[in-house]
Amino acid sequence: MDRSERRAVKGIVFDLDGTLVDSLDSIWRASEYVLKTNGYRGVDRQDVVEAMGKTIFDLFLRAEPGLSPKEQQKLFEDYRRVYMDFIAHTRLIPRVKETLLELRARNLKMAVVTMKSRQNAEKILSFFGIRDFFDLVVGFEDVKEHKPSIEPIARAAEGLGLRASELVVVGDTHIDVRAGREAGALTLRSRRA
Repeated sequence: MDRSERRAVKGIVFDLDGTLVDSLDSIWRASEYVLKTNGYRGVDRQDVVEAMGKTIFDLFLRAEPGLSPKEQQKLFEDYRRVYMDFIAHTRLIPRVKETLLELRARNLKMAVVTMKSRQNAEKILSFFGIRDFFDLVVGFEDVKEHKPSIEPIARAAEGLGLRASELVVVGDTHIDVRAGREAGALTLRSRRA
């Protein structure tokens, strides 16, 4: 960005999975468990890698392309119910706490926008002792359209009392970056865990 494009940044919106926490193994194990206990074949770890940044429905359809909407919803409900049983397979990305402390010291407002349910996202943030850094968590159920739609970013901006142009969106996938850019925010792509 050249100097003519500089703007006042007043808030940061973070993606959760792959940006703040490495949840790949917990997503994989929980998905595998839910699919197999419902009589479907499991899911490969690589399928989870390729589905990162998308919804859990995308992952289930990748494993079982013929699922009806009713079957997808049942798997989703089971997944939400058991996901936290697999939290031990999630880890905090190195230096996240230090980074959040520095950003808080600069009086920046912060939010998380995630494809997870808000409840599970807040539990994960609390588990790692970082929930209090965030003014807002926007979960799967809080929006009708998900990333790469701008709706989650717009919802975060509104909840923080800011314009999207006053935000930096940080995420690990092109989907995060696209949503941020199209909303009018600055974007940073983090390296995947």
